[in-house]
Amino acid sequence: MSENLIELNNVRKEFITAKHYLGFKGAVKGIFSKETITKTAVDDISFAIQKGEMVGYIGSNGAGKSTTIKMMSGILTPTSGTCVVNGLEPYKERKKYRLGG
Repeated sequence: MSENLIELNNVRKEFITAKHYLGFKGAVKGIFSKETITKTAVDDISFAIQKGEMVGYIGSNGAGKSTTIKMMSGILTPTSGTCVVNGLEPYKERKKYRLGG
């Protein structure tokens, strides 16, 4: 087991939403359209934090800070990459993770 308390490797999170159209005709078209838009919230982030380290996680609005924290807490599942916190993958081992390993 590594000495890292938190380790993210090439983590990516994408959200798929329905495409929206303007106006009344657009609203009707949207009902029958299957078009989607993929939005990337976190794009290939990697870092490691060792026990005892103090870090700050800063960035502009919409940079993906909250999404990253949600993946590290097990609320969201990464689209790709690995997220390991205290030796566990939070989204895969939720019960064990919540009880402290």
